[in-house]
Amino acid sequence: MEDQIIRQNLEWIHQGHTTLKTGEWDSCAARHLEGHEWSVIIPAAGRGSRLGFHLPKILYQVAGRPILDWLLDLFPAEAKIILVASTTGAAALRDALIQRGTRGQVVIQPEPKGMGDAVAIGLAVVDTPRVAIVWGDQTALLPEHVSMTLRLHSGPLSPDVTCPTVLRSKPYIHFERDAAGHLKAILQAREGDVMPADGESDAGFFAFETAVLRRLWQDHGADASLAGALTKEQNFLPLIALASAVGLQVLTPQVMTVEETTGVNSADDAEMLATVLENRK
Repeated sequence: MEDQIIRQNLEWIHQGHTTLKTGEWDSCAARHLEGHEWSVIIPAAGRGSRLGFHLPKILYQVAGRPILDWLLDLFPAEAKIILVASTTGAAALRDALIQRGTRGQVVIQPEPKGMGDAVAIGLAVVDTPRVAIVWGDQTALLPEHVSMTLRLHSGPLSPDVTCPTVLRSKPYIHFERDAAGHLKAILQAREGDVMPADGESDAGFFAFETAVLRRLWQDHGADASLAGALTKEQNFLPLIALASAVGLQVLTPQVMTVEETTGVNSADDAEMLATVLENRK
């Protein structure tokens, strides 16, 4: 019966559907997570200037703990952590990893060219078959949703890319789909795209087969579609739409919550997320 459910869902997802034909997402997830198979790239070059903080923003405290600690708790201890730092923030982040006894390293992004550039710099030192990417301010991610995503990516559906999403109003990011449900484009409010009143957003967390991400970057890293219309930065999200366009299997399980989409971009965000985290205790 389990094999039949998986076969039905494989056919269904290959047709572009974002939900399962039968059963729950957990039925298509690996039963165990092999932490040693994963590296985790965390772009962490941003400073906490808007928070009145002089160190890298990822060291800013939310609900009594640095953002970094909330993020490290999401992943298996065996996973390799790769922090992508600015030149001025690298020393503080190296110290932070040493203090925590975390398996990982710090690599430097010499110039703030965008998230795509940061991911590419981190990718250069990945030596595991799978790689997760999480933005360095996604404090509200739930460990069980991160684990579910990693297990889905490692499971029998065998996706090339797994990007968990959530339906929400007033999206900052929106996954635009065609009539058949296939991913067509990823809209970004910060780049001036016209956003729908209700949309499908990511939560700043993604999983890839390492070889797939490397090939995507080699083939499309210089594409004009990655350049932000307003910011002129090298964006990362359009690479996911490109993956779909070239026929790779992009899995977008709707397993996140709206609060998980919020990053720490202001003191108000930090205060709101502190309340969310405190309420979970």
